[in-house]
Amino acid sequence: MQSVADQVREGSALSDAVKSQGNYFPPHFAEMLEGGERSGKLDRVLERLAEYYQQLADFRGIFFNSILWPLVQLILAVVVVGLLIYLPAVLLPDAETSRTDLLGIGLTGERGVLIYISIVLTTLVVVAAITVLIKNGYFSFLSNWAAHLPWIGRNLRVFAEARFVQTLALTIESGVDAASAVDLAFRCAGTKQFQSKASQSKQAILQGHDLHSTLADSHLFQEETIEVVELGEASGRLAETLDKHFRHLKSQVKSSMAKLTYAASAAIWVAIAIVLVLIIFRVFSLYVDGMGERATDVIQGPSGF
Repeated sequence: MQSVADQVREGSALSDAVKSQGNYFPPHFAEMLEGGERSGKLDRVLERLAEYYQQLADFRGIFFNSILWPLVQLILAVVVVGLLIYLPAVLLPDAETSRTDLLGIGLTGERGVLIYISIVLTTLVVVAAITVLIKNGYFSFLSNWAAHLPWIGRNLRVFAEARFVQTLALTIESGVDAASAVDLAFRCAGTKQFQSKASQSKQAILQGHDLHSTLADSHLFQEETIEVVELGEASGRLAETLDKHFRHLKSQVKSSMAKLTYAASAAIWVAIAIVLVLIIFRVFSLYVDGMGERATDVIQGPSGF
């Protein structure tokens, strides 16, 4: 930041000073500043950029708050399974292994819980590694696959659509030309599905196609969004119209995340219920086997004399 301040003080344009910092600033940040400088609206662009990144932070907050409770449930389930492996062998140290294996997976006592912990830790490492690879562009087919799922894909797409509309409103207000604004909005939407449409949409705008027809041809947007863009184009107030529509989409994002959270919570509870049912049947079978052995001992007892 000191380097940017020094360059501006020496007479450089703010956008040039930002470009000279390499990857320090977010992607396309300098491009928006340059558009604001050309249009004479730099102060407004800076204000809108502040709002933009605050809203991105809000989106992240919505996402993490949404997955927090399912994660807590999952952690509790993992802990409960660990206790079911460890406690029976501790409480009944003289019992046979088959009688303390409530889960029926061959893990009991201290050795069993250590193996279980190693499995959990290995799983966490694998999940973390896959997450990092996905962020770096690997396994993109997974996100594309999720985006095409009937219910999940529709809810995830609202998130990307909101970011697209937000970015497009900002870039147009910044004075960036329509083709570059559309290209930038698609690339900033955050999903491979949207990013793959950036180049062809930019070319369509350069060839003279209307923005709303270009978005319709991508087959990624709700009909409502396309109608809003068409209205904004006709009225000549596209940035303001998109701004209002973004606030509507933001409420949809919250609703979609709530639905996904509910589905994740339900899936975890179903898994917990299945484990509990298996444990009940396992305990019942151990009880029945024990009763059968005692009955056999009683029957065979007198014959031994």
